Amino acid sequence: MGKVGWSDLNEDLIDLLANNLSSNINLLRFRSICKPWRSTIATKKRLHNHFERNLPTFKKKKTVVSPRTFFRVTLPSPCPNKGWLIKNRQVSESSKNNLLSPLSGKPITPSDKTLDLLKLGVSEIRQSYNVQYLTEITKRVSGRVVIVGYKCFENSPRVVFLDNMFFLVDLKNEIWCCKSGEEIRRWTRINNEEAKGFLDIILHKGKVYALDLTGAIWWISLSELSIYQYGPSTPLDYYDIDNCKEKRFVEYCGDLCVIHRFCKKFRVNRVLSERTVGFKVYKMDKNLVEWVEVSSLGDKALIVATDSCFLVLASEYYGCLENAIYFNDGDDISVFKLDDGSIINKQIDSSSSSSHESCFQMFSAPFL
Repeated sequence: MGKVGWSDLNEDLIDLLANNLSSNINLLRFRSICKPWRSTIATKKRLHNHFERNLPTFKKKKTVVSPRTFFRVTLPSPCPNKGWLIKNRQVSESSKNNLLSPLSGKPITPSDKTLDLLKLGVSEIRQSYNVQYLTEITKRVSGRVVIVGYKCFENSPRVVFLDNMFFLVDLKNEIWCCKSGEEIRRWTRINNEEAKGFLDIILHKGKVYALDLTGAIWWISLSELSIYQYGPSTPLDYYDIDNCKEKRFVEYCGDLCVIHRFCKKFRVNRVLSERTVGFKVYKMDKNLVEWVEVSSLGDKALIVATDSCFLVLASEYYGCLENAIYFNDGDDISVFKLDDGSIINKQIDSSSSSSHESCFQMFSAPFL
């Protein structure tokens, strides 16, 4: 049997290869290989979870789920092993990609440059979701009230997707779920009377877990749509720190961990403002069945975004610090160093390129 060229592969094999692609950018590259590949998968709906779509009405409000994807982007030179972290949102298969701030999720003002993805190394890191609640924009036309559009009045960035179902934590700290398909057009609340409310939700090793206000972990049964406590509350020994502002989930070395973010209020020029003063990361000691503090992240950095928390290998990104936590603090991009507890801030509108701020290079790709 002679050799078969790429353009002569069986359509079923091309279809099988395409089904293993994890992002719309990889699909675009796949289709650009040759005309037969492009025509074979052109009419097939793939990666629908990477595009915006309507969900059932939530509390009389139109809802839309907006998937976002984190990518690591590299150039062939001068340092092909180092890259930048970018975040992408694509409304539909035919629309343009919208770049977002990796940490805050706010849109990045586009430049006049055109990106040639074939000249960049693009690898998907993870996907996150944001559920937007929309209100109607109306105007009176010929004596009738007509809906002319919608605007987002709030959103839920704590969302996971599993088995064609979306689970979210809303602004009232309640967990809701809905089917993605058309067969069931309603939201169902998942509740337990012993839980006072929830802060975060995560998909971990094929199961959905929720984090309550006390820092305890709960497990969601998909068959029953019920929730059960899975572990004890995380420590509350904040010492001289005034306030635990935020509790989040993160996966670290295969374990489910909890992040505590601490803040203090300061008065500057008679204006009271709240600033982050530190973080703690806890993991469960399975032998002692108790939470222990993670003192070091090793050669990794923790990214705390509005809709997702995850770790990256620091050496793979320009300027990225090891054993550090990157986050947004008000209008600043900041990094907390676990080794000495110090915080470095960079104002978003700052154009400084000092060595003190070189640790933020990973968020500033020169080709954008």
